[in-house]
Amino acid sequence: MAAWIVTGYEACLRILRDEDYFSSNPVNAGGPFGQMIAERREAVPLGMATILGNSDDPEHATLRTIVNRAFTPRAIAAMRPNVDDAIRRLLDEVPAGPFDVMSALAEPLAPSMVLAHLGIPEEARGMFRQASLEIMRARAEGPESPAVVEAADAAVETLMQALQEWDEAGAAREGSVLSTLFAAAHAGEELEPDDLLMLLIHISLAGNGPTAMAIGNAALHLAQNPAASAQLRAEPGLIPAAVEELLRFDSPTHAVARFALKDTALGARKIKAGDSLYAMIGAANRDPVEFALPNELDFSRGENRHLSFGFGMHFCLGAPLARLELQAVIEALLARFGQFS
Repeated sequence: MAAWIVTGYEACLRILRDEDYFSSNPVNAGGPFGQMIAERREAVPLGMATILGNSDDPEHATLRTIVNRAFTPRAIAAMRPNVDDAIRRLLDEVPAGPFDVMSALAEPLAPSMVLAHLGIPEEARGMFRQASLEIMRARAEGPESPAVVEAADAAVETLMQALQEWDEAGAAREGSVLSTLFAAAHAGEELEPDDLLMLLIHISLAGNGPTAMAIGNAALHLAQNPAASAQLRAEPGLIPAAVEELLRFDSPTHAVARFALKDTALGARKIKAGDSLYAMIGAANRDPVEFALPNELDFSRGENRHLSFGFGMHFCLGAPLARLELQAVIEALLARFGQFS
């Protein structure tokens, strides 16, 4: 089976949104790779639980419909005071003079805000994150690492017990992801305990790296473009548009994988069922057919249909929270440091 690198905007757009021909689930990859994924999932804890990012409809739609209730504009807007406070506390801790934006700000901010929105009790967040990493490590490494699988088994037991205790105690904050999932489960919706836990794990981990990198990228390009940062200081109303342009200009996500479900054509190429395709998001976001002067950072750019959050049914669930964090970080950096380099 072939593997394709896809760089054009329209071709990337098609494979991201055309679920009739392109799957997000790697078990649909042809040859030994897809078979290996399927066998590995059967052999590890929570291996058969649905992961939003690697699933197709109808399972994906069922779970997405439930969890979307916790990502309404109102729910995300309610996070702004928490985001602002976290940024202030992190920046208060940096030393005078130069500091590393990634380690001091971006990397601690992203996971802390996701865990807060999930509704994980503050005193349990370290435990939840560590246990989640152990479970996902077993899913990645498979039964070839018995000690890793054993640790994942223990992590699942720990988290299941914690979920039961939080549910019985009513510990989940109203409007959080956790309270939303508990409510759906109590209402008899199609939400198995394994899928509920995997939803929490996936959301807690999936967006941390891209959000942190987006913050770092934004700080870098504002430092390298004094005129652009001066424009935002003079016109703070441009910051939301600037966030979209910074995401387009330097996407924190560079490749998204899809797997052909049946034979088709993509441009002039013939794609066979089982082929793997990699949508190169950074390249698509610089496609001159879609974006005029794509290599220029332009905060006054009109329609900006970048693909940094994906497209279609797998559009990033956490995009509203990531946008909120980026806007808040840019505002805080400009207010506290003015022009920086």
